[in-house]
Amino acid sequence: MFLLSLLSFFNFYSFVLLGLYIIKLNPKQEINIIGACVDFCFAIWDFAFVFFYMSDTANEAMIWHKISAIGWIMFCPFATHFFLILSEKAKNHNRLRIYVSLYLLPFILLIKTFFSNESPIAKGIKKSNIGLGWTYISNIESEWYWIYLVQMAVYIGVALYFTYQWAKRENRIKFLKQIKNIILVDSFLIIFGYITDLILPIFGSDFPPLFNIISIFWGVGSLLIVRNYKLLNVNEAATPELILETVLDPIIMIDRNGIIVRCNQATASLMKYKAEEMIGKSLFDYYDSKKYPKEYLINLFQKRAPRNVEAELIDGEGNIIDAVASYSIAENKLDGFLGVVVSLHNVTEYKKLTQTLENLANYDKLTNLANRRLFDNKLNQAIENYKMTGEKFAVIFMDLDGFKNINDRYGHDIGDKLLLEISKRMLSAIRKKDTLARLGGDEFVLLFTDLVIEANLVAVIDRLREYFCEAVNIENNICKVGISFGVSRCPEDGLTIDELMKKADERMYGEKSDKYKR
Repeated sequence: MFLLSLLSFFNFYSFVLLGLYIIKLNPKQEINIIGACVDFCFAIWDFAFVFFYMSDTANEAMIWHKISAIGWIMFCPFATHFFLILSEKAKNHNRLRIYVSLYLLPFILLIKTFFSNESPIAKGIKKSNIGLGWTYISNIESEWYWIYLVQMAVYIGVALYFTYQWAKRENRIKFLKQIKNIILVDSFLIIFGYITDLILPIFGSDFPPLFNIISIFWGVGSLLIVRNYKLLNVNEAATPELILETVLDPIIMIDRNGIIVRCNQATASLMKYKAEEMIGKSLFDYYDSKKYPKEYLINLFQKRAPRNVEAELIDGEGNIIDAVASYSIAENKLDGFLGVVVSLHNVTEYKKLTQTLENLANYDKLTNLANRRLFDNKLNQAIENYKMTGEKFAVIFMDLDGFKNINDRYGHDIGDKLLLEISKRMLSAIRKKDTLARLGGDEFVLLFTDLVIEANLVAVIDRLREYFCEAVNIENNICKVGISFGVSRCPEDGLTIDELMKKADERMYGEKSDKYKR
């Protein structure tokens, strides 16, 4: 029972949105207004049934059933009117005659429902014995029951027939197939509604009325007509302005000189300008001039329809926007060149996320030095570079002496701050072109490139030793640590990562062992 009410509310909400959407596409077009009325009829029907299923008494359920009659009686003439306009059958007939023939009988049925104790299809309401709320007591003895039944069958049947004949006359195979699918789905819905809402109550069934529940498929079908079957193009409702404003991505149209002649609201929102402020200005004004000189942009536009070009734009607040731009030439046989359409996709957050993930993958979280993964990549590049150019290099393996005692004495928090300070000292001692990495714990490694003069390597090691002669004050705790080195050289000690790292590690531990012996 609650589930049926929940589904009815979902349908109600969906039909209201769908009706408003159809009206917004072109509020002056009759077919849009009538199509929206169909959706609003279903919305009223579903809204009333939210409370019908959960009513406490039969009288309360009957009240909501009568309110829902606005939907289940009036959707039929509105739907028929919609299909008559679609099939162009209403074009050559008097409008007053159409309205009278379509809406007079349903209006009478509606008045009869509101001013009597029963409705055309139900003379009463009874509790469902299977726990699904309320169901109808059939009003099959009433002539109004049969009037409603025949009216719905004739109205919808005639309308769908005319629509099929129109699609067939248009001689478009794909369109005809789509109309066939619509007729098939709508016929199924009508048959299903007949069974659950009209036929089963005749036999005293406890099954509740469900036509309003599956009516959502009617809404989906009408949405497909409007969007996929180009209905609004046929009726001249789709305009370039409408299309431009309904596109979610920023779209800009420029002339031969890069002057903006049109842009949508998405562009204005992205760039933090009003659309009218941007029109008439050069697109070049919104590019980062330091990175994209005007000559670069002119050469770019001379290429035919470049796609996915990275760009850095400056918004109205001076912020840099990372975007991917695609440029398309707009032209036709009648007018020739119309302009260049620039579509933008904001990738600022994506770039930030990519940078964050790259940092997590390649850099030590504590010291922000390179980690083992990045160091191995740099080392592999140095090996490949040696094979091509003969440029030698060295690997310096470093391990702190006495760091464990600091951790044990002062705690890991002080130990982490000490590592951070040591990393800063190391960076100040090495060359900018070299790569310093933390392998974990108190182990560090340095890739010393361009090893032409041995004295340069010795000088870096001496500076590092000198820095470790001074104690470090961490929160008034005097921390004294030493450092041990192990150096391997390419090509003398190997031509692979494992060979060079292993040799440097062995020599580092050899130096550390000699210290302990002393």
